[in-house]
Amino acid sequence: MCNTSRKPVSRQFSAARPRTPQRGIAIVTVLLVVALAATLAASVVWRELVAVRDVENQRLNVQTMWVERAAVEWARATLRAQSSTSNVVYVGQAWSAPVQDVQLADFLPRDTVALNGELAHAYISGEVEDAQAKFNLTDLVSRAGPNAPWQIDSAGIEAYRRLLGALALNPTLAEATASYMLRSLGNGNGAGDGWPMQLVSPQDLARVPGYDAATVKALTGYVTVLPEYTNVNANTASEPALQAAIPTLSASQAHMLVERRQTAYFVSASDIALLLSAVLTNGALPSGTLVSTNSGYFLVHCRIHSAKVNLRMDTLIARYGIGDFSWTAVVWAHRVAG
Repeated sequence: MCNTSRKPVSRQFSAARPRTPQRGIAIVTVLLVVALAATLAASVVWRELVAVRDVENQRLNVQTMWVERAAVEWARATLRAQSSTSNVVYVGQAWSAPVQDVQLADFLPRDTVALNGELAHAYISGEVEDAQAKFNLTDLVSRAGPNAPWQIDSAGIEAYRRLLGALALNPTLAEATASYMLRSLGNGNGAGDGWPMQLVSPQDLARVPGYDAATVKALTGYVTVLPEYTNVNANTASEPALQAAIPTLSASQAHMLVERRQTAYFVSASDIALLLSAVLTNGALPSGTLVSTNSGYFLVHCRIHSAKVNLRMDTLIARYGIGDFSWTAVVWAHRVAG
């Protein structure tokens, strides 16, 4: 009798067979988890980098703002110092010297240069401009007192007409501009029929009916808008501005005044009258003359630029008082990026 034991071959074969589908799913799941973790990590790192860049940009913006403020304060100090030594404003004084592309690292202590990397590599340039070298559009209107109503000023109208004529522009724009300014001031009582926005800069003339882009561009270098009635400074004004400020002044006579001040500045309006005595009646400047030899308003132009920074700020400074009792104030500041 043969008693031979037999093993379950089929069961052993079934147990040794690999489970291929389950292993594939596990690998794919692991890869998905790893990819998701990597994506989340990259997102966190990216957000951190953006946050760091944002903080750096904010810091750089604040730093440049303080540099611009320092430049304005320097200009104010220079203007106060000039007023204590002379009551005449002319090109050649300390305020008129421009600053051309000076590296900011030259003004920073050596131990702080590394902490202000981008700012230290930036350059600053700037200049101070006599705002009263141009015709003031505010001269088109006037009033008898602080609480009196505004009214059109005839002398200002005639002066602006002369400026427009000297620039070969339409003289009738003088009346239209004065009317616009009068309405923008609410006729002095806070109300008016159509109350447009007030003029702040020459570019705002585009809002006045009758002006086109070419006219505004032609006038930009010859007009300004100041907070009060002012005269034109004969020591800094252009020839067309002098023609506007002095009635009956011809183009050749304006050129003569500009040539004369190159050698000796005008101390007073009497100097101008003396130079023009041959063509003046009784040796005095004509009635309606809007000329002087001093200034109370100045424009400070400041620019900071580097590989990452390109900012410009224009600031209008008013100077009051005379001599050691003079002081300055910022009227407005306009900051432009780009």
